[in-house]
Amino acid sequence: SGGVCGRWLMDHNSDTAIWFHLLGKGEGWAHSPTWEPPLKMDAGDLVLFLPHAEKHYLSYSPHEVPFDTTDARAATWEEGPVGFVCGLIELSMPNSAIWQALPAEIVIKKADAGEILSNLIQLIIKEAAGNRFGSFSVIERLCDGIFVLVMRHCIEQELINQGVFVAMQDRRLETVLGLIHQQPWQPWTMTSLCSHAGLSKTAMSEKFTHLLGSSPIEYLTTWRMQIASSWLKESGMTVERVAERCGYDSVSAFSKAFKRSFGMSPGCYRKGIT
Repeated sequence: SGGVCGRWLMDHNSDTAIWFHLLGKGEGWAHSPTWEPPLKMDAGDLVLFLPHAEKHYLSYSPHEVPFDTTDARAATWEEGPVGFVCGLIELSMPNSAIWQALPAEIVIKKADAGEILSNLIQLIIKEAAGNRFGSFSVIERLCDGIFVLVMRHCIEQELINQGVFVAMQDRRLETVLGLIHQQPWQPWTMTSLCSHAGLSKTAMSEKFTHLLGSSPIEYLTTWRMQIASSWLKESGMTVERVAERCGYDSVSAFSKAFKRSFGMSPGCYRKGIT
């Protein structure tokens, strides 16, 4: 958190992280192909950018994106006419369906935040402005709740009507998704998943198709491949070990499934990373 002076510009574009920007005082503008004219931000407004958001910038002006910022500088909260609290959530699997189902940009104006989120935002702003003992640590902990409350806001305001976060509002689907996400190596079948959820195969398939766009087993396979792509980035992790951790008895079967998802073998994927 802190203040900014002059012709300031913020470029927090990321392919792997969710960035949030809370404007604590002053005003600013978000420049993105999504908004024409640029989105005006006032004190108390919150905006989040997910990895699949288009190129965007925050600027001091609705008319200019000043790439030459030699006359801009960071300042203390008290000194700067504009003050921000910014943070990021680094994602290990940014291309996962969990994140891709969310809006690329999420804007919550102060007047629309609702009581609980609004109170949290105001508490964060007060801590940022106070510069008291432990303020940084307090802000860090308070910001942990921002994302959860933003997801609640999006669901309750029907900004999202499909995807994992919506599906998990269904208690029985939450059970199934929890099993898949936490234990992807288990040899799950439609029968075993339906047994845990207390649903028929027909009902389970209809719910998954409507909310997630795939069958339970297709979703399981996609989730395993997303996790596999993350594990393959780890040094010292072999293809054989990744296959085992994803619940495959043979490297060959794992490699075929991986190639269907990523268009290349696990070995080639690793080489492309390294």
